[in-house]
Parts: sequence; C-alpha cells; structure tokens
Amino acid sequence: MGYAFDVEQDDEQDEDASVGYEAIFRNTPVAICHLRNRIIRRCNTRYEELFGYGRGELDKQSVRVHYPSDDSFATIGEKYGHFFERHHTFKEERPFVRKDGTLIWCIVSGTLLDPAEPKLGSIWVVQDISEHIRLEDELKADVEKLEILVQQRTVELSRHVASLKQEVVTRKRAEEVANENREKYQKLFHMLPIGISITDAHGDILEANCQFAEMVGARRIQPESWRKLPLRFFLHDGTEIPRHQLPWQIRDCQKDSINNIEIGMRDEKGRKLRWLSVSSSLLERKHKQFVVAAFTDITYRKRIEELERLRHAELTRLGRINSMAEMAAALAHQMGQPLVSAVNYLNGCRLRLERVEGVEEITESVGLALKYLEQAGEILRHVKEFVCKHKPDKEPEDINEVIRDALSFLNFEVRRHDVEVDLRLLPNPPLVPLCKVEIQQVLFNLMKNGMEAMTTLPAEARKLVIGSEIVGEGRAVKVFVQDHGTGLEREAAKRVFEPYFSTKPDGMGIGLTICRSIVESHGGQLSFSRIGKGGSRFQFTLPM
Repeated sequence: MGYAFDVEQDDEQDEDASVGYEAIFRNTPVAICHLRNRIIRRCNTRYEELFGYGRGELDKQSVRVHYPSDDSFATIGEKYGHFFERHHTFKEERPFVRKDGTLIWCIVSGTLLDPAEPKLGSIWVVQDISEHIRLEDELKADVEKLEILVQQRTVELSRHVASLKQEVVTRKRAEEVANENREKYQKLFHMLPIGISITDAHGDILEANCQFAEMVGARRIQPESWRKLPLRFFLHDGTEIPRHQLPWQIRDCQKDSINNIEIGMRDEKGRKLRWLSVSSSLLERKHKQFVVAAFTDITYRKRIEELERLRHAELTRLGRINSMAEMAAALAHQMGQPLVSAVNYLNGCRLRLERVEGVEEITESVGLALKYLEQAGEILRHVKEFVCKHKPDKEPEDINEVIRDALSFLNFEVRRHDVEVDLRLLPNPPLVPLCKVEIQQVLFNLMKNGMEAMTTLPAEARKLVIGSEIVGEGRAVKVFVQDHGTGLEREAAKRVFEPYFSTKPDGMGIGLTICRSIVESHGGQLSFSRIGKGGSRFQFTLPM
C-alpha cells in the first residue's frame, strides 16, 4: 500500500455510485479501500472490521495508522512511490497494526482505477494471513523435525516430496490467477454504463449487472424472472407488449440477434417512464440457448425530440396568430372607409331632418346610429393599433360609467337572452386611467359570453352579476362579470385563455385572448374561476 499514496493528485473528485453498487461495496466480504495520496478516501465494512475500527472512522485517514512505525511508513513510500509507472498491479505481504495495537500479517493487492488517469487513485484489497503465517511457521518447525527424522530415508523419497511441493505451488498459483481474472471480469461487467441481462429459455434472468437492476427498479442485482418484474413494456404507438413476447426473450420466432429496437417501459403504477434501445444475441452453450441483451437508456434523447416537436408546434401556432393579426389589421383598414362614408351620409340626413317638423324621434334614432358607428370605428382603430403593438391612450374615467355604457350597448342582447342584470358597483369610485373603447371591448366579450353560457337555463335562473371593487390596498380597481351557467370542465378551464381554443361550436377562440392582451396592456390582469357546481367568474384589475 505504498504507490497510490504518493502519485495521486490533491484535487478532490466526488464519487457518485448507484444505490445498488454502494450496497455491494459496503457488504463485500473482502476488505476493500480507495486510496488517494496515501489517504483512505473510502473503505467497506470488512476493511473496518479487519483493522478494528467503527464505521466511518477510517474515512479521510492517512494509512500511517496501519504501519508499526514512522520509519516503516516512510520506507514503503520511498520504495514503491513510482511502482505503477512501470507495472499494472501490485501485490505483497507485509505486517500492519490494528487499532488495539496488535500486529497482523496481510496480503495487499492494488491497481489503479484508471491507468490513463493516475490522479483518480487506486483500489486495494487486503487479506488477513496472520493465521496462515502462524501455521506456516509451525509447519516449518514440524518439517524441520521431520527432515531430521527422515534424513536417513532414500534420495528417491526426497525427490518425490520435492515434486509434490512444486505441484502444490503451481496449482495454488493457477487458482490465484483464475480468481483474479474472474474478479476482474465481474468488476468490468458490473461497471458497464449499459444494462445487461442473460436470460434462459424459460424467461428466467440468470445474471444481470448493476445498471440493469437500476433500470428495472430491482432491489437486488439478479431479478428472478421477466414475468415477475413490476414493469409494463410498449411500442411507440402505445401498444403494450406481453411479457412472454418480449423480443429479447427466446421464442419460436426469435432471430439470432436484434439491433437497436426502441421500447417504452413504465412501472405498474404508470409513474416513471423510460425509453430503452435494446440489442440482443442468441447464444448456445452445452446444448442450451441463452439470450444476452443490452439495454441503453435513451429517455433524455426522447425528451429532446419531444421538446423539438412541441417547439415546432408552438412556432406554427405563433405563425397562425401572426396571420390573424395581419388579417385584423387589413380588416380594420378596409372597414374604416365604409364606416366613414356611412357616418357622413347619416350626418347629412340628420341635417336635412332638422329642417322638418315632427321628426324628433327619427333624429334621435339617427343620432344613436351615428354614436354606435363612431364607436365601431373607434373599435376598429384600436384593433389596428393593438395589432401594431400601439400603447393605449389612457384617460381618467369613471369605471362605473364605462360599465353602464357597455351594458347599454348590449341592451338588445340582454332582451334577446332574457337575462336579469345585477349591478354591484362601487359608490363614488375614483377615476381610473384607461382607454374607454378597449376596456368596453373587454366588457362586451365577457358580458356576451356570460349571457350565452346561460341560454339553456330557465328564464328565472339567468342572472348576470357585474360589479366593481377596490383591491390591492387601494392601488387598483377590480371589475368582475359572473354568470350562473353550466360552467366549464376542469380541463377546459385550464385552456380558456389559449389562442384558438373555444367551447363554442362556431367559436374562433381569440376573443378572450384579445381581452387578456388589452388588460395586460393597461398593466392589469385577467383571470377566471369556477363558481360552485356551475357558473363562471371572469375578473380583471386596472391599476389606479
């Protein structure tokens, strides 16, 4: 345990391991530790027990605590400080000191985590051979006595004993090499960043690595069977794949291999979704068939593809909104001239009628027609300004008068729908800076929507409540329009302000979107809430 402590860098690197790998590391029956600059970064339970320490006591400790003296600690560091620059692995027997001061003999084996990155540190395995050393010393003494007793035996017997010793050493070395290779490949198998499973002809999982266990949510590395995994698998179109027909299992129609098929996977509760790219190969060994399957998590890639699709859809929607804005501007421009001509003709008629006696009612009606034509012209002008992102011209207005004027404009709709209007207006409200035409346009939409929502109700139940109140500690005025109609479904209520969304068969889905834009251009907010089992309440605020 000398090399890794001198050649590693001082920079800290956080180690991130999965829950399954951490459990294996902590409970491995072999003493293992991770060293960097002769500092114990982490060690498992067997390592702490071997040296007589409690859990976590050795973390961040220098390996000096294991050496009998400062001299031995310094000598080992000088002797093996550059060992791994010439060799790949290190193995040696040496004495160490436990926490209680007792001396133990150990075999230490070490290797770099990554030969290309020595600064990452090294992994060391420590084995207690104190009992073996003691037995070996006793054996040596017995052998010496035996040699004294049998020294008179023949040379042939001595040669036979020497041959047997050589065979024992050779077999022991072969066994050690086999164990080292098996541990190396097992470590590589479990450190692979993709999930791997080996399945037999009955669908039982014979072996799987840590990444596979993490993917399928198994508590241990080797699940028993595909049939017992709490998972559902499906194709891109949502078609569920029965577990006995999974393409990476052995079936009559199984091919020798499959390459990069994409499969969706959810747990049985339908919460966590993963997308996997699966490849597998069919193997035969000792007249038995096995499937080795590799699973790569492509969930992140799928999410990126879905975001790209949504972004494309949003760009398309914005293009439709832009086209609608251009249409509105063109409509405002084209309608302006006919409205001006109609106003001029009506003004001429009114001037002529003023010279005729007994036509006061006709003159009054013509005056009202002029008023509403001028108002229509103002609305079109403001629509054009709204499309061109023109800030509204605000004037201090009495919000109650704005509400009454809007309601009088809809008198015909009130009578047609047979609706009772309940006004709950502020007494003597303060003046609010607003563009009267635009705010009235908002009120027209909200009132008309409320009346249309109550069409299917009995006449006595059709009640429209319109009110105003002071909110925000006197800094804003709130206007609300509340109906007692059938209300909106929960999902529809979430989308009520989306462009082109409408619950009406012939609706365009832009009225509420325009209303919200007008209110927001005044520095306010338009919101919606459901009232009881039926009914809706739209309200907007205007800062004072």
